Amino acid sequence: MIIADMHTHSHLSGDCLVPIEDMIKAAQLKGLKYYAVTDHHDIDFPECGIDFFLNLEAANATIQPLKELNTPSFQLLQGIEYGLQPYLKDDLKQLSRTSDYDLIIGSCHLGDGVDPYDKAYFQNRTKEEGYRIYFESTLRCVEEMDGFDVLGHMDYAIRYWRGEGPRQYKYSDYEQLFDAILQTLIRKDIALEVNTAGYPYKLNQPHPAYDVLSRYHQLGGQLLTIASDAHLAANIASHFDLVEEKLKSIGFKSYTTYIKRQPLQIGFD
Repeated sequence: MIIADMHTHSHLSGDCLVPIEDMIKAAQLKGLKYYAVTDHHDIDFPECGIDFFLNLEAANATIQPLKELNTPSFQLLQGIEYGLQPYLKDDLKQLSRTSDYDLIIGSCHLGDGVDPYDKAYFQNRTKEEGYRIYFESTLRCVEEMDGFDVLGHMDYAIRYWRGEGPRQYKYSDYEQLFDAILQTLIRKDIALEVNTAGYPYKLNQPHPAYDVLSRYHQLGGQLLTIASDAHLAANIASHFDLVEEKLKSIGFKSYTTYIKRQPLQIGFD
């Protein structure tokens, strides 16, 4: 049983309405030992009707008293999901030096400056073009930016393809891009996130796909966080049992949690 959910949200995020206390209770009921709240912090995000800019002081004032209630059997971890954009690299470095987070997730939410969630992103683009632009943006972010511990939902853009044909892809479709991203993560000791939100999005896969995860293993990648990306209490630890069996079949022996920005490997049972 996977006992660490390393990417979740609460009412502190602009796109989540569930009180953090309710999310914590649900995590405890599901038997988690490590539960990370990683609310959105996207600076200079395109106007979309949602404020993804996190009030850092208010979030800290809310979470720190809850962390004081930690026990050996349940640890609330304070993190943040930082929206990666290369020109913000100095801001991210400053945040990583001056904050007291357990982990910082770096997530690329934009391709060529547009959120793939926006219907305009795929207008006048094929699925393959839209995906490639997003993966190229992700590569620039991981190459040019430092100060984060985990790359979140590496193939986020596929959630929002609305045209004909399946949303899935194959590793071989973007082999050079994927290898460059994965090798950069390994070189920089940045973990790759296995984000199970792909299942609630009816993708029949996590983010990224299993053949990408298999390639990460082949390249020697070992830092692997498991995350539901839950915005609802019901989705905490979603599909963790399925993902665990798949990861073990690939050859992974452990997964990673972060405490005070330090990785801790947890073996699969």
